Amino acid sequence: MKKMIVMAALALFGTQFAKAQVQKGNFLVGGTLGFKSNTVKVDGADNKTTVSDITLSPKAGYALSDKWMVGVFVDGTFGSTKKEVGSLETKDKDNFIAPGVFVRNYCQIADSKVYFTSEANVSYGFGSTEVNDVKTFKTTGIKANLMPGISYLVGKHLMLEGNLGGISYENLTDKAEVGGVKTKRSEFDFNFIRNFTVGASFLF
Repeated sequence: MKKMIVMAALALFGTQFAKAQVQKGNFLVGGTLGFKSNTVKVDGADNKTTVSDITLSPKAGYALSDKWMVGVFVDGTFGSTKKEVGSLETKDKDNFIAPGVFVRNYCQIADSKVYFTSEANVSYGFGSTEVNDVKTFKTTGIKANLMPGISYLVGKHLMLEGNLGGISYENLTDKAEVGGVKTKRSEFDFNFIRNFTVGASFLF
C-alpha cells in the first residue's frame, strides 16, 4: 500500500513537472525594465554632469512548438543629461521608441526548468532630442539584435530571463528641426557579456 502511495505521488509530481515547460500554444507576456544613473564631478571645479537612462521593453509571444516562439515587442529608451557649470545649467533629453518583431529558440537543459535561449529581433523606431526643452532633432531608423540568454521557469507560469549581450546593429538618421539637415549614423556592436539584462515573463 505504501509503495502504491509513493508511486502515485511520484507520478503526480512527474506530471506536474512535465507541465512546467514551454509548450506549443503557450502565450508569453512580459518584458524588461532598467534604470541607470551616473554623475561625474570635476575636483576643484564647480562642474558636474549627471546622466540618467530608463529602458522599458514589454513583449508578447506565441509558442509555435516547445522550442520556437514568435512575437512582438516595443523598446523604449528615455534619457536625460544635466550639466552644471557654475551657475549655468543645461538639460538635454532624448527618447526613442521602437516597435518590432522577434523569434526565439528555447533549448531545455535535460528535464530541468532551465533553458538556454537565442533570440533574433528587428525593430523600426522614432524619437527626438531636446536641449533646454527645445526640440533640436528627430531620429528614425532600424535596430537588429542577436542575443543569447538563459531562462528559468518558476512554477508553471513565471519565467525569469537573462540576456547576455550579443550582436547588435543600428542604422539611424537624425534630422535637425532647424534647416532639416540629415545626419546618418550606423553602428555594429559585438557585446557579449558586457551588456547583461534581466526580465520576467508569464506563460499561459
